[in-house]
Amino acid sequence: MNSKVIGIMLILGPILTMGIWILYSINTDDLSPSDAIIAVLAEKNKAEIGSILQIFGAIFMFTGLYYLAKSLKGENSISNHFSEMGGLFLLLCLPLWVVMMGAWLPAIEAAELYGNDVGASIIASSTLFQMSGVLMSVGFFMLGTSLTILKKYKGIVGILLIIASVAAFLDMLFNIEILAILGWMGMFLMTFILGILMTLNKSN
Repeated sequence: MNSKVIGIMLILGPILTMGIWILYSINTDDLSPSDAIIAVLAEKNKAEIGSILQIFGAIFMFTGLYYLAKSLKGENSISNHFSEMGGLFLLLCLPLWVVMMGAWLPAIEAAELYGNDVGASIIASSTLFQMSGVLMSVGFFMLGTSLTILKKYKGIVGILLIIASVAAFLDMLFNIEILAILGWMGMFLMTFILGILMTLNKSN
């Protein structure tokens, strides 16, 4: 796939996922599923639009990362192993994130048809897919390792990806706010930066 197309996908992905989550989505992080469905139904249109945009964001982001990993294949066998495995892990994140990002859509429909308890049960079950963060952090770690070995973008981007992915993984274990900011925001930010660099077609 053309590097500019991959770059555009990597730019749109973080904007439509993390950007929408920060600026437009309904915050239900500290709410129980029963309270969350009430909050979502209160702003139904906003929830539906946000979910749809985030679904497309996940599609762009993880597809772009997969094709980025494929584009790194070359003569270095060690780098090839890391990029292939990293790309596979990141591609596996796609269906999990689509389900997680889009959970509000069936939850709203179920709540309107069968009551809030059914909608809350869908929201509760969607939290299981948050474990896709493990796949995501491991995938970014391997992708960052491949970029570092190849010294792409002077190796800086790869090292920053490794740091962010390790911080995100540690946050899942210890739930430390600074690690969450450094890790998750770092991975989305570095994806965005990679998109800009690829769109400009700057290899070094």
